[in-house]
Amino acid sequence: MANTKPVVNANDHSLHLDEWSQVAGWFSYSDADGNPATQYQLWDSGTGATSAYYWTPGGGAESANTLITVSAADLANTWVRGGHTAGAETLWVRAFDGTDWSNWDTFTLTTLANTKPVATINDHNLHANEWSHVSSWISYSDADANPATQYQFWDSGTGATSGYFYTSSNSHWDANTVITVDAADLANTWVRGGSATGAETMWVRAFDGYDWGNWDTFTLNTIPNTPPVATINDHNLHANEWSQVSSWISYSDADGNPATQYQFFDGGTGATSGYYWTQAHGQENANTVITVDAADLANTWVRGGAATGSETLWVRAFDGSDWGNWDTFTLTTIPNTAPVATINDHSLHINEWSQVSSWISYSDADANPATQYQFFDSGTGATSGYFWTPDNSHWDANTVVTVNAADLNNTYVRGGQAAGSETMWVRAFDGSDWSSWDSFSFTTLPNNAPMATINDHILHTNEWAQASSWISYSDADANPATQYQFWDGGGNANSGYFWTAAHGQEAAGGAITVNPADLGNVWVRGGAAAGAETMYVRAFDGIDWSSWDSFTLTTIL
Repeated sequence: MANTKPVVNANDHSLHLDEWSQVAGWFSYSDADGNPATQYQLWDSGTGATSAYYWTPGGGAESANTLITVSAADLANTWVRGGHTAGAETLWVRAFDGTDWSNWDTFTLTTLANTKPVATINDHNLHANEWSHVSSWISYSDADANPATQYQFWDSGTGATSGYFYTSSNSHWDANTVITVDAADLANTWVRGGSATGAETMWVRAFDGYDWGNWDTFTLNTIPNTPPVATINDHNLHANEWSQVSSWISYSDADGNPATQYQFFDGGTGATSGYYWTQAHGQENANTVITVDAADLANTWVRGGAATGSETLWVRAFDGSDWGNWDTFTLTTIPNTAPVATINDHSLHINEWSQVSSWISYSDADANPATQYQFFDSGTGATSGYFWTPDNSHWDANTVVTVNAADLNNTYVRGGQAAGSETMWVRAFDGSDWSSWDSFSFTTLPNNAPMATINDHILHTNEWAQASSWISYSDADANPATQYQFWDGGGNANSGYFWTAAHGQEAAGGAITVNPADLGNVWVRGGAAAGAETMYVRAFDGIDWSSWDSFTLTTIL
């Protein structure tokens, strides 16, 4: 059966200048026998130097009036490029189904004319010497969707104080000069406001790779700077009190300019008046303009006077262009309020210790901390209580004892050696004034004698027992035992007895004294024969002996 030739069709197409398109999407192929295309042939009749052309993987940019053969497998990699200038040309295509070629089909490729881009800038205002990125001002559009590749600017302001363009290649472009900037460098292009107020006309246009757009004019107005406003309200300080100036200043600027400098002036010429202090000069003299960079404001202080009184101070700010008006404020050095230190009445047991810091209540209306404390003890008795500090372990009565606040935790009061009551005093210093003396009653409580008891016990003949396991000790004042004494009332040769590490078997009828640390080495031995005897125990708490407690030791067989 004879082969039926395939059919290939291509519609007319248009491209923008130098625009690319895949050919495969342009061709329609059919074959009555169902045979697929195995090859395509293309022909370009456009011989102009700027006309469109085919591009293939094997041949690159193909010449006009040349038969171009492309395998069907490579059709997806075959392109058409629009001409470099506007115009129309005829192209051909045919297909091969492995047996026959189809007829040639012609189609027209039109390269459309480029539409010029549009770049515009609205009128803008800048303050004197203010900078702005040009990129934030430009509005760009292109009907063909071509990006801008370059921009050009023009400045008609020829005045010595007018604004100007800045680029990375020229920091101050002269007026009446075409300034060409690659689109990639637009972010580095600036406009600076003039150094004086005024208006000037500037221009901008854009290039899309083919055509420059029309020039667009805009007005750059350099507007007058609004001086900043710096104010300080009236303030009070105590004598010699410090305050950072930065916490006092209120700053505003209608143009949004930050302060770059501040100036201060002190009208107080008195020897005891307040003053400014800066890191650069320390104490600043009165009637002198003091200039401080904004970055150093945190290091600028005002000190209250050494005596009470009022004085007038001034402040103003600079925003990089203008100084604001001077603002006056009153600094008043107010009298110090003496602190208050009190101690309630307290009692201690004989020879008991207590930290004074746990007793003191301190307050200051000016919130000044205590820097020193003083104590006074009127108890002159040989056995009365007393103050103790690291530099004096027993302060005499009727002596003022001065203690730095930092050492207060190391200051103690000791109860007397005998019961009684005495008056003591305390006062505090806040760095300026001493508080009034506060008196309190210090009572040494009488000692409660301790109690030591041993219950009746039974031992077998010659059996041993530790005395410590028998003793029950208590003290109402919580004083520990410092000694124990034992007494053995059994004088019989076969009776039980006490035994200590110091003496071995202790004789009956005499007091046996033992330190608490040795109590574990005190033993009781049952008698050599059955019988009963009375023994005794008592304890010493460092002050008093308890009563003797009697108990019965029974020896059984």
